[in-house]
Amino acid sequence: MKPTLRRPAGLLLAAAVALVSALLWSSPAAAHGGAKIAVNSDGRGSVWVSVTSDDGHPYDGFIDASLSARETDGTAIAPAKLVQSSAPGTLVYMSTLPAGSWNVTVEFGPPIARTCAASFQVGASNNTQTSNCDAPTPLAASGSAAATKSSSGTAWLLIGVAAVGGVVVAVLALMLRRRRDTERAAAPRGPARKAKAGSRR
Repeated sequence: MKPTLRRPAGLLLAAAVALVSALLWSSPAAAHGGAKIAVNSDGRGSVWVSVTSDDGHPYDGFIDASLSARETDGTAIAPAKLVQSSAPGTLVYMSTLPAGSWNVTVEFGPPIARTCAASFQVGASNNTQTSNCDAPTPLAASGSAAATKSSSGTAWLLIGVAAVGGVVVAVLALMLRRRRDTERAAAPRGPARKAKAGSRR
């Protein structure tokens, strides 16, 4: 590679590495560690989730999570998005569970990409209950829909890597072609053939 192309090629390579890293970070395969989760209930229907890092500090990154619940009599509550509270690493269920015995499932999107299950007894008493989820199940193993999402994420990762590689090759080829055209235009031309002084008789 000629010296004049090293800097643009380096910038393109750095951009490609940054994009691929972002794709890898956003994929479920790169985001299965580093979080401890606790699902809590106050015994009166309120539910909240606490997420901390491995060192015990509140998780300060973006958290995407949904909560669904099913009572032992078959009553089901459709998935609802949990809302980030003012406390770092704390997500709140904005409604309340009615009295009864509830099985709660919390599904986390990337970068956590896990599911956590908890069982709570909801009644009139104030009885705080906590279910730790230090070794939760990855979403990819929780059902066919989650498996489809995981394979879709991998496909998009491969597409992104291929697209970045194609762009880098195309740009470098265009730069090299322009450089050759410039060198050809600037190259000195040979002496023009002199016309004959006279015509044949």
